[in-house]
Amino acid sequence: MAVYRAPTEHFNLFLNRLDDILKTLYKVDTQLLICGDIDIDYLTDNDKKRQLDAVPLTYNLSATVYFPTRSQGSSNTAIDNIFIDTF
Repeated sequence: MAVYRAPTEHFNLFLNRLDDILKTLYKVDTQLLICGDIDIDYLTDNDKKRQLDAVPLTYNLSATVYFPTRSQGSSNTAIDNIFIDTF
């Protein structure tokens, strides 16, 4: 599943929609993968990152990208990510 979260989108609404979609798609024998631009920096420790991690983890999906995916001048961020079943 590909996702995009605009920087101006209400974060809790995004989490609720993501959870609703995953509830619909999740089956024990189905492999899910989420990838996209979620606009949450995985290079820093923050509340939004923890909240986002909790939703896919409910479906055994974990973030895999912890390296810069965007560079601008001297700034590096990891706002694109891939969530896979790592269990």
